[in-house]
Amino acid sequence: MEKRGIVAVLFGLAAVSCVLRAADETLMLKRLLPAEIAGWRADPAADKAFTRDTIFTYMDGAGELYLAYAFRGLEVREYTDGRGGSIAVELYDMGKPADAFGIFTQDRDGEATAVGREGLYGAGLLRFWKGRFFVRILADRETEETKRIVLGLGVRAAARLADEGDRPRLVAALPAAGLEAGTVRYFHQQVSLNSHYYLADENVLGLGEATEAVLATYRLPQGKAMLLLSKYSRADDARRAYLRLCEGFFSEPCRPSDELHIERLESGDSAGVKRNGSFLALVLEAPDAAECEKLLLAAAKTIQEVFR
Repeated sequence: MEKRGIVAVLFGLAAVSCVLRAADETLMLKRLLPAEIAGWRADPAADKAFTRDTIFTYMDGAGELYLAYAFRGLEVREYTDGRGGSIAVELYDMGKPADAFGIFTQDRDGEATAVGREGLYGAGLLRFWKGRFFVRILADRETEETKRIVLGLGVRAAARLADEGDRPRLVAALPAAGLEAGTVRYFHQQVSLNSHYYLADENVLGLGEATEAVLATYRLPQGKAMLLLSKYSRADDARRAYLRLCEGFFSEPCRPSDELHIERLESGDSAGVKRNGSFLALVLEAPDAAECEKLLLAAAKTIQEVFR
């Protein structure tokens, strides 16, 4: 064989080797979990992998919620007991810890459990996040045995995910007084907001990949209210969102120079928005204008403290 041919073959083999190594590096479940646990077995060779382009072959409309974050891929493994029972393990690579936390906050039902970051368990389903990963482990039916296996798999997976990851900084900007911690939702795009609060037909807040937002419920002396904080790349983007919100949600006009707007809606609730540089604070369903303004000013103060 000519020298050039030998070099080409060697180069090709090296390239294949690199591809295989790269593929192995993405097969996280093979490194995180055993093929058998307490009589429940899986075939690692049958693990399934999905990308942003193929996620809808695994789930229907729910895929949009994952694509609204920096989702990279999903791996799925099924354990069976030989008696018809099954447990599915889903490992979502969300690209970065903030988005792993974000997708975790989209469903916060369940009781707290010491598995991973902020683990929740209920009705056979375990959910937690750690580093850039979000994990769901679901038994087809809940028994004492399946609960033990689900939690055991979760503990093993969490122990092998080295990076803890941090909550998004914007979450720390939520005022602490009155905050119902289990209602915190972190997201970037309108589709995520719509899952929890329908604001308007149009994307009046200008949400998108470059924005961050957090929504939470507050206990107030006279009732409850919702607070939404949004962070933009530039102050001009926040100003434009402020004006769009005035036109598309509020009925009373706002001036471009305004930074605070509060009004009583037809529903009888009060709502208001405060602009602070590249941030907006929006209060919804407040019992009265005074409580609305108080929460807006508290949010503005906390934003300054966290992002100074």
